Amino acid sequence: MIAAAFQVRPMPQQDGPLEPSIQNEVDHAVDRAEAWLARQTNLVSMARVATTNTVDVARLFATNGLTREKIALKLISSQKGEGWWIVSTNAAPTRAAVEMLKGL
Repeated sequence: MIAAAFQVRPMPQQDGPLEPSIQNEVDHAVDRAEAWLARQTNLVSMARVATTNTVDVARLFATNGLTREKIALKLISSQKGEGWWIVSTNAAPTRAAVEMLKGL
C-alpha cells in the first residue's frame, strides 16, 4: 500500500530520449542561439578565432565517452547569456553547438 503512494519512474537510458527537464533546457538553449544568430551581421572568420581560441573550442566540443545528457549539460552550461558560445564575434562555434544540441 505504501509502495503504491510513490510513483516509480524508470532510470533514463543512455540511448533513449533525453530527460524532459534536460530536453527543455536544450530547446531553450537552441532558441536563444538561433535568435542570436539571426541578429548577427558582421562576423569574424573562423580562421581568426581558431588561432586565438583553439583551446576553448577543443574543450567545448570534446565529447568522447560522454552520455547524451552530459553532452547537453556541458553545452548548455557553457552558453553565454546572449545565446552564443566561445566568442560573440564568430557564429561558427554557436552554429556547431546548435547542431550538436539538435542532434541529441
